[in-house]
Amino acid sequence: MSNSKILQSLEYLNPTSLKNFASKFSGLIESKLWAKVLIGMVLGLTVGYLLSPTGIFEENLASYSSQIKTLLNWLSLPAKFFLKLIQMVIVPLIIASIIRGLASTDNTSQMKSLGIKFGLFVIVTSSLSAALGSILTIIFKPGRFLDLNIPLAAAGKAGSSMTTIVLSPETFLNLLPSNPIESIVQGQMMDVVILAIIAGIALLSIEAKQTNTVLNLLEVIQNICMTIIAWAMKIAPYAIFGMMTSVAANTGLKALQSMSFYIMTVFSGFIIFVFFYSMLILIFKKISPFVFFKKIINPILLAFSTSSSAATMPITLKAAEEELNISKSTANFLIPLGTTVNMAGTAIWQTTAVIFLSQVYRIDLGLGEIIFVVATSIGSAVGSPGVPGVGMGILAVVLGKIGIPVEGISLILGVDRIVDMGCTVVNVIGDLTASLLFDTNDSPS
Repeated sequence: MSNSKILQSLEYLNPTSLKNFASKFSGLIESKLWAKVLIGMVLGLTVGYLLSPTGIFEENLASYSSQIKTLLNWLSLPAKFFLKLIQMVIVPLIIASIIRGLASTDNTSQMKSLGIKFGLFVIVTSSLSAALGSILTIIFKPGRFLDLNIPLAAAGKAGSSMTTIVLSPETFLNLLPSNPIESIVQGQMMDVVILAIIAGIALLSIEAKQTNTVLNLLEVIQNICMTIIAWAMKIAPYAIFGMMTSVAANTGLKALQSMSFYIMTVFSGFIIFVFFYSMLILIFKKISPFVFFKKIINPILLAFSTSSSAATMPITLKAAEEELNISKSTANFLIPLGTTVNMAGTAIWQTTAVIFLSQVYRIDLGLGEIIFVVATSIGSAVGSPGVPGVGMGILAVVLGKIGIPVEGISLILGVDRIVDMGCTVVNVIGDLTASLLFDTNDSPS
């Protein structure tokens, strides 16, 4: 290589270039939440792996397990504080957002049409996602790679304890909260959403001059909640670092290796369904997937790192209104509602987990049992709270109904947080997709 070429190559390494790069990188970190969150995730996963029982310092750290546990507890403090802060305002934010979203339109028929369209969207996408999870698990058979040496007689026969779900008038009446105050205090999200929808519809039938005071109060409540959320976002990168450190340290490499085929099957379903959402946006809104994902990168990263669509909801609302140019009435109505009922990612995960465990226990599920799993997963996913870990309780119910030992949950418990992260991303993208598809505003450029 000639001296001139060497000197030309070294120009990229001179102090001025490095200083400019550092300045630009620093500016990116200061101005972009997604950059801070991404760095927190990478650092957390790295530190967590180093502190895990299966990390490269496994032998050296074996005698310091109690100290490491204490350290992990302190590192997770910002994460716990962050989630508590979000949970503190999420109920009043949902109530204020839905009521204002419904009451901010003079066209009640348009809002009714919006609700019907969204309901059909949830039913169709939940059915497709649950079917997708079943198909992928049947094709890849991730359960065949685990052998628990369980006798078939001990495992039981599928359907031996299956129960039939009977719809009755009481089933629908039980959806209405009998004690609204209790529902709000206990944070029962489905009850809160139904209460807010009823209150919003009631406001539409009252004269405008009488509702102005209520709407102004709700606007103040919404602004207070968003201000608190803005404070929480300042510690979000540190919270994500603590969350990722805890996940990586507790999961470990061995658990990931033994469950790798199960994880790959679930995430294949997630990726396929995210691609499906992006194609809907491309076909009906003429927005390229690159532009769409670029505009929603903040809620995607926050959903992935927190595993909570409820905690991500304020950022999802902001991205919907400011980045995707979705009207406030549509965003304030569909995003909080979607956080509670639009759970395509959860449906993928639950059907995959159930059929995976049936394969592990060598239980053959017939077409009737698989349809039952799909239907039950859809019904269980809709209305489940958007918080991490809640799906395990739902999964236990589904397993019990088709005769699979509930103890099998312990197999997937170790990697539940990893799977839940991808599941939440699908749910959040689904909410944004529905809001964008059904909104009448001009599409973002």
